[in-house]
Amino acid sequence: MIKLEIIVQPKHEKYLEFSQSLESIKDDIQQLCCTLSITEGNKVFYFIAEMNSTEQLTKILYSKELSIISGAIAMLAEKSEVIIHGVSHIRKGSNLQEIRLNYLNRKKKPSINEN
Repeated sequence: MIKLEIIVQPKHEKYLEFSQSLESIKDDIQQLCCTLSITEGNKVFYFIAEMNSTEQLTKILYSKELSIISGAIAMLAEKSEVIIHGVSHIRKGSNLQEIRLNYLNRKKKPSINEN
């Protein structure tokens, strides 16, 4: 099982806006993974998506919905932490966009036209 865990503490004045961003993409993300849990406690959001394969993880990382979350974190968050469990090695950091790009660049296969 592969798990994408995103923990976000929105800026106090941006809490509602961040909550609305998560709510707007929840159903679409749910269709890309096996299970999805978005919970809130003490003004911190916990986003946990579980997948059965790296292919599912790759689809989520490429999705427009995760781009929306990434943008919301960049603009609205005080703090964030992102962890990907269950891949060759745990990926952990505070910048979702950077983790997405690093993971996707490692998965990218050269095209026939590349030298």
